Amino acid sequence: MERIVDLSPAVPHGFKGPPSTDLGVQLEVRTKPGYWQSTQTNLMSLHTGCHVESALHTIEGGESIDEVALERVIGEAVVLDLTPVEEMALLDVPDLEKARKRLESRGESIRTGDILLLRTDWSERAIGQHAYFRRSPGLTEEAARWLVEREPKCIGCDFFEEPAAREPGWTPDQFVVHNTILGAGIPLVEGLVNLKDLPPRCRFFAPFYKFAGIESAPARAFAVIE
Repeated sequence: MERIVDLSPAVPHGFKGPPSTDLGVQLEVRTKPGYWQSTQTNLMSLHTGCHVESALHTIEGGESIDEVALERVIGEAVVLDLTPVEEMALLDVPDLEKARKRLESRGESIRTGDILLLRTDWSERAIGQHAYFRRSPGLTEEAARWLVEREPKCIGCDFFEEPAAREPGWTPDQFVVHNTILGAGIPLVEGLVNLKDLPPRCRFFAPFYKFAGIESAPARAFAVIE
């Protein structure tokens, strides 16, 4: 029997986006007598909660989010379990190799074209808060290259993987993790939750809103497991 695991957080009023915008979600609920409700969002970064990013996020002239085919965020996925992870830890190649060996000890391996899901459980501790970005574990540039060398079609994270962007004052050239992954044509799914509930391999889905000409869109990610 199949089971669906929701991998997207709820996004209530006030849910915090990245520090580059420092926007909390602003939901305006409009009603009319009888019963009719229509809600609009007045302010929200499209990098809030679960979302998919395309190369245009950090690569000038890169593909926009509407150019990312759904097939690239849907498919077989494996979970690289990096737990336990301390806040603000820098995850490097040895950490990924350890997670790969843990995966293999459970009878699975990384295959070309897999979706790689990086589990730290950080989102369970802080998503929607300032701390989610500013105290998150991150990846080194070498770790990002290791991931790209596995030739995945997509990478998903339950933490904010770019340590340079924890505080204001960063410059685009410091986005080494994004530049490495997005520059290789690999979409990033950020803001995942509940990766702890997944087996080593599952079917992953991250359909997203088809905004045109920009770099990101909200997603409702989920997994289907036996």
